[in-house]
Amino acid sequence: MTLRDSITMDAKPKPAPLAGATKRGREFRIGLCNAVATTIIAAIQPVITRYGAKNLDPMLFCAGSMSVAGAMLAIVMWRRGEIGALISPRWTPRLVALSMAGSVATSLTLIFGLRRIDAIAGVILLQSEPLYSLLLATIFLGERPSRRQLIATAVILIGIGSVFDAGLAFSPLSAAALLFVTPLFWQISHVISLGVMPPLSETCVTGARTIFAAVVLVAIFLATDAGAVVALADPRTLAVIFTTGGFVYVFGSLTWYGAINRLSLAWTTALTIPGVPMLSFLFAIVLLGEHPSRREVCGMIVAVAGVLFLVLGADAGRQHRDAELAEAVHPPLT
Repeated sequence: MTLRDSITMDAKPKPAPLAGATKRGREFRIGLCNAVATTIIAAIQPVITRYGAKNLDPMLFCAGSMSVAGAMLAIVMWRRGEIGALISPRWTPRLVALSMAGSVATSLTLIFGLRRIDAIAGVILLQSEPLYSLLLATIFLGERPSRRQLIATAVILIGIGSVFDAGLAFSPLSAAALLFVTPLFWQISHVISLGVMPPLSETCVTGARTIFAAVVLVAIFLATDAGAVVALADPRTLAVIFTTGGFVYVFGSLTWYGAINRLSLAWTTALTIPGVPMLSFLFAIVLLGEHPSRREVCGMIVAVAGVLFLVLGADAGRQHRDAELAEAVHPPLT
């Protein structure tokens, strides 16, 4: 090699940085597509749950959709070599407890709440989740709420409360209470997740949570209303159950993890928070024929603004990795 050849080769740009930038750009685009898909799927959930609550037997809907999701996620866990966690003396008790709070309780409160209250009011009530997150973080993690968190919490409550006396939006109150406490069970499951993540992965925990929930919900269904199984002969019933279990629960979880594995959890959450309720409003109007009142629209905007104020002002330095993983195990509204 001549001196001239050596100088020429040294002068050539190194491809590694460019390749790295290209890979990061591709990962960002994939993550963004997953985040958008998650937002759309999460927005569909209260609408399809409302439809199932009105047109299907509630326990058949719960048990059927969770069984579909559990079967599909069992295959995913088996392929990943994680199926053994289901029968591990170390993990099974905590995974069962997580499933009872994060899947069984929330499935029952959602279906029986949305059986009496429309999807639009339900979406507003579900904005209470950051309140429970703040409360449990204070109790179990010893975190002191900042002034910004307290202000954001007050704004969320104002947004929800402003709709409370607007006609029959939250009537009956018993059904509204079921939806209002649903996020509390999600947040309790996050606290339990702190004891298993890591070493268990998000996918493993989600699969175990769903599989155990399917077993319990099927048992409740068989004990209380087994005769409703004849409804499975209706193709429309099967379509709703498979759409909820396969599309909302499974595909929604996979796109969520596809997003947060490529994007930051805070950034992804900030994207989904305003998108989910607004799209839910749109889907409820188009698919269910529901029409939000001006008060409901204003209340939603105020509540979402409070949640955004809370998320966008979060101090990443205060968040432990384990706590962030526990939060990530719960995709929006599932």
